[in-house]
Amino acid sequence: MSPGWAKGIVGAVIALALCTPAHAGPHAANVRGNGRAHFDSALASHQTFDGSATVIITVRDGAAADVRKRVEGHGNTVLKQHNSINVLSARVDQEGLAALANDPDVESISSDADVTASAALAGLTTDTSFIVSDLKQKLALGNWFTGSSVTIAVIDSGIAPTADSTGRVVGTFDFTGGRNGAAIAASDEYGHGTHVAGLAGASGAVSAGAFGGVVPGVKLLALKVLDKKGAGKTSDVIAAVNFAVANRDKFNIRVINLSLGHPIYESAVTDPLVRSVEAAARAGIVVVVAAGNYGVNPTTGQAGYAGIASPGNAPSAITVGAASNAGTVRRTDDRVASFSSRGPSWFDGYAKPDVVAPGSNLLSDLAAGSTLAANYPSLVYQSAYGKLLKLSGSSMATGVVSGLVAAMIEAHDYAAQQRYESSLTGRLKKIAYAPPPALTPNAIKAMLQYSATPLRDASGVRYDALTQGAGEVDGLGAIALAYVADTAQLPGTAWMTSLPALTLFGTDVEPWSQQIIWGTRVVSGPSLLDVNQPAWQQSVVWGAGELNNVTWGAMSRESDNIVWGTSLSLTDVVWAGSVLEGDNIVWGTSLLEWAPNIVWGTSLLGAVEGDNIVWGTSLATEADNIVWGTMRESDNIVWGTLEYDNIVWGTSNKVTSLGVVGGGL
Repeated sequence: MSPGWAKGIVGAVIALALCTPAHAGPHAANVRGNGRAHFDSALASHQTFDGSATVIITVRDGAAADVRKRVEGHGNTVLKQHNSINVLSARVDQEGLAALANDPDVESISSDADVTASAALAGLTTDTSFIVSDLKQKLALGNWFTGSSVTIAVIDSGIAPTADSTGRVVGTFDFTGGRNGAAIAASDEYGHGTHVAGLAGASGAVSAGAFGGVVPGVKLLALKVLDKKGAGKTSDVIAAVNFAVANRDKFNIRVINLSLGHPIYESAVTDPLVRSVEAAARAGIVVVVAAGNYGVNPTTGQAGYAGIASPGNAPSAITVGAASNAGTVRRTDDRVASFSSRGPSWFDGYAKPDVVAPGSNLLSDLAAGSTLAANYPSLVYQSAYGKLLKLSGSSMATGVVSGLVAAMIEAHDYAAQQRYESSLTGRLKKIAYAPPPALTPNAIKAMLQYSATPLRDASGVRYDALTQGAGEVDGLGAIALAYVADTAQLPGTAWMTSLPALTLFGTDVEPWSQQIIWGTRVVSGPSLLDVNQPAWQQSVVWGAGELNNVTWGAMSRESDNIVWGTSLSLTDVVWAGSVLEGDNIVWGTSLLEWAPNIVWGTSLLGAVEGDNIVWGTSLATEADNIVWGTMRESDNIVWGTLEYDNIVWGTSNKVTSLGVVGGGL
């Protein structure tokens, strides 16, 4: 197979961004008393509010109806009920919140964080001579798979009608303003969702093929959670994810794209947005999530660790950081974009991102009359038959990977059909085709990581795993692995033909990483992908076995729950064949290296309790929990200092679409 692709995506210039978050919504009351329920840090840190506040309530399995009655009995209003993850969202007053805090059926109460997005001006790039071939060859993709058998659910600001998506937007459902998923005409008042969807699946009609998406035939489902100002609520995002799960067969939804997020206020175990993502993964949908754009201190330029946004901390999500390039096909001059968020995740200490992908200076579809187009005319680029928009961010990289995942799914399904047809002979009566099991989200993530290209900085030093995950996605490598994987084979047995672990980019041959990051450990070995590992099964939470002392509650059927947490044992996962378990990425090789308390600068980052790490402090109260500095390579421990003037999150509970401010990335 040769690299190349007749209609590709192309990069230009930037800028969807987060301005400094402002205070949003009413503050949580100081009403916990001796209550049983866990509060997230945003709620726990605020003392009073006037009137009422919207909260997300996680309840015991089977208790939703009773809790709802009690909420309404206090004169409060239940806004949504998310049965798949045992969650209610409600508007409550102080008395109602106090009652919830002491309700034995309530497990946790989380803030319904605002979802917002904003953009900033970026300079116009006039020389686009390299762009047409750059991104498509950066992914090493050809014309083989268009994604026409797959639907991507884009949970964002909507998808506007353009010539690039004619006939392929299968529906638009509005979750903003209390509409609860009402069907509406295709639209995008803000402009972000249209751009992301175009990176995944634009046909290229607007640009005479120059700026088509990764899979130009893919179906797109628009689930609107951001309004014309780029604002929305976490509960709307949860409702949209649950809608996608409930309607996956109706629309053939195989991929969910989430190019948005909010600061991490609590462990992934209790974060309702993370739990909805995990439930979608258990249902077999691949969820691709933006890592965030908090990778560099905007004042000092110093690298920052622990900037992953929620739900990028969901173990089973494919969390995507952004890569940039120097306008060449080769990867030796590709870099991790300075703005791209690094791991680990707060509270849980997960190694994220999983991979990086092209996310700097990308041209894609423009929503006519949208807020971004109207407010930032310098981001608009005149193409052959229409106008395009130029943005950068992990949002954009996420759209690219969603398109690649759709191509992988189609490649696998096509190969299965081919194997069936080749098994028939002229003497055999044709038997009806029964497709084998689909590729699971874990298998797809493993293929993306195993085939990824590890990147190096300008000094030639390989980026650590908390900066780039396994590396930059290799489209050709990932599709090749998906194509040869035979999911009809039993777990623990061989399921694919061995492939050369390298890809040609221009004239350079780049080796694959040949590793995955399981929880916080690098796992490698010749059998890692040759065998249908039990770890790839749909019921397994990514990282299970290493992280094994917390239960996911009623996230899915009880029999499917995987026990995980923060201990460093891998005893719950059995790797088939010759597989090597490397050092722990986050904590080094031994917990004995740590003092009882782990202090970064002036703040407590975590504490050792027995064999477990208690990770993180309250983002809302500390307001400075990104670790600025570098990784100390001698012992694989994240290192740096934490200064009070390095505030990124502030005290806001905002959730934002994930872009960056400024140009030159």
